[in-house]
Amino acid sequence: MMKLILKILLLLIIVGLFACSTPNEEPSAPKAENEQLPDQESWQSTIIITKDGRRMAEVWAGYIASYDKKNETVLKDSIHIDFYNQEGNHNSVLTAKNGVVYDQTNNMVAKGNVIVVSDSGIVLETEELKWDNQKQKIISNVPVIFTSKTEKLLGDSFISDPDLKNYEIKNARGYTQRIIPLEK
Repeated sequence: MMKLILKILLLLIIVGLFACSTPNEEPSAPKAENEQLPDQESWQSTIIITKDGRRMAEVWAGYIASYDKKNETVLKDSIHIDFYNQEGNHNSVLTAKNGVVYDQTNNMVAKGNVIVVSDSGIVLETEELKWDNQKQKIISNVPVIFTSKTEKLLGDSFISDPDLKNYEIKNARGYTQRIIPLEK
């Protein structure tokens, strides 16, 4: 009888040891101490931006995260922005993979396959595009492709007014049908 009790006790100890062990799992990655969680999140949402009661932009993104301490709103998973002029008329569309809006200045950076199409037919393509709200300028410091009804230009950087009418392209190359006066 004593042998039976010892066997049962030994069996319980062995089962107890195996029951307390954990399977070989990857430990979860430690979170960075300075990693901040968003204050607000939304998925497949639209934000309407107004100025003095006038619609200036309508922003759609697959994911939107607002960080109050950083004063940033992060747009991810495809963004689509419709822009409106001072009179409230639609004037262009921007699409990109992601972007960031700096809440205090209303400056914005769009990144990844950025395409702007104006209602007049002008198309601007680049990998990164910035909006400087104070200067009211569109800026890209990386290569761009600018296409209009009369020209297709490639350049190393770009700066323009919001309507894409008055623009400067650095190191421009391509073709144009416009008449350009040559200096003598």
